[in-house]
Amino acid sequence: MMENPLQRCRSQNKKKKRDGYNPGCDEYNRDRISELPEEILGRIVCGLPLKEAAATSILSKRWRWIWTLNKNLDFDAHQTLNRILDSKNYAKLLKHERRKYIDKVNSVITQRSKTNNMVVGIDRFRIDFDLSRKHSSSIDSWIDFAMKNRVHILELELFELGGIRVIYDCYILRKEQFDPIALNSLKVLNLACVDISGKVVEWLLSNCPLLERLKIVASTKLIKLRILGGPLKHLEISRCIDLKTLKIHDAQNLVSLYSLSNSSYKFRLRNVPKLVHLFINANFGLEGQQLGSTFTLLSSCLSQLQILHLNLSIQTHLRNLEYPMLINLKQLKLTVNPKENLNLLRSRITYFLKMLFLDYFLDEMCEFIIEPANWPLEEVEILGYSGTPNEDQLIIYFAENLVALQKIIVHPSAFRNYNPPFKRIKNSKTIRKEEKIRDHAVQHIKGKIPTAVELEFVLPLIYS
Repeated sequence: MMENPLQRCRSQNKKKKRDGYNPGCDEYNRDRISELPEEILGRIVCGLPLKEAAATSILSKRWRWIWTLNKNLDFDAHQTLNRILDSKNYAKLLKHERRKYIDKVNSVITQRSKTNNMVVGIDRFRIDFDLSRKHSSSIDSWIDFAMKNRVHILELELFELGGIRVIYDCYILRKEQFDPIALNSLKVLNLACVDISGKVVEWLLSNCPLLERLKIVASTKLIKLRILGGPLKHLEISRCIDLKTLKIHDAQNLVSLYSLSNSSYKFRLRNVPKLVHLFINANFGLEGQQLGSTFTLLSSCLSQLQILHLNLSIQTHLRNLEYPMLINLKQLKLTVNPKENLNLLRSRITYFLKMLFLDYFLDEMCEFIIEPANWPLEEVEILGYSGTPNEDQLIIYFAENLVALQKIIVHPSAFRNYNPPFKRIKNSKTIRKEEKIRDHAVQHIKGKIPTAVELEFVLPLIYS
């Protein structure tokens, strides 16, 4: 673990004492760090997490307010939320911890405002806790504070214990809460379980000349959205269950687009010359139609894509598919249903590998010219592995049939529906379950795959 400046100072003083320095002399007692200019001290605390930066206030009178120069105000509470999930009486504990969280944020803002550091600005302001519409007055004041400080990155992640809010009680974000002049500094806006309408989003885009990243997760008020041009480079719209229309036209700077929804909606994508990373539902906006129609809609940008992620878990129409030319594709990600018939699952994956290795297939009959063993795949990654027989057999199939394969990465998941944007929090029970899933894989898979293929397991404590 990297030693922070304060720990380094203490270590140096201990070394000096061992080397014969007299603790009673004035030279030894001098606090050289505290003698540094305030600008330098500010840089030191800016390199510390918010909690550690605030702890420096007890060092001396000189340090009392230095921590308020920290520009990264990340009120991360995932450890607290993990503890709440582990509690038998989580409802009571949540209420208590929620009050503490709100008081903590208010205290930091009050102390920072007292020191008159409004000109310093804020790089990042992040709220990450289970908060709803009932806490609007507090959230309103926090946004006002962040905007007055010309925030660059504004994040409101108000998940309900790590998942979407089951009741329509999300905090509502309105354009009246923003000063158009303050929006000139905003570069990233990340909203989760925050209700925002398409009109407000469009207004923000037209008033944020530097906004490059926009993420909206689980907004029930987002029904229609049009993005026409602008500086936006990265856009994510996911789990907005009432979304009916998404139109993106003339987005000259858009590099990546993530669009995920369980329901269909109208989708239009036109003139996106820089788009290289695309995630879509295989049949979004085309209820009951074949995947080939989706490719037709995306025909203007398919040839430039480098990363394509398709969600096939609800797609049933794969026959007579007209394969597009994906000449620049470097990475293909497929989301499938592991409970499907194993042969169907294999054929489903095979169909889409044709998009990567189109030259190896006959276009009209869609038959193999060469076997999958000759595909130049070097790495396969399995996300959301739950230990089903189909998943085990599929991994063994890859290892035995892909001669160029060097590595298989497996991400065990205890959740029935693998969905990283929501399942961010894991309690001890969940972690133990995923460890058992990993142990199952070691027992049932590792000994059945060639030793030349590396098998790696990833068990993150939380999802990002």
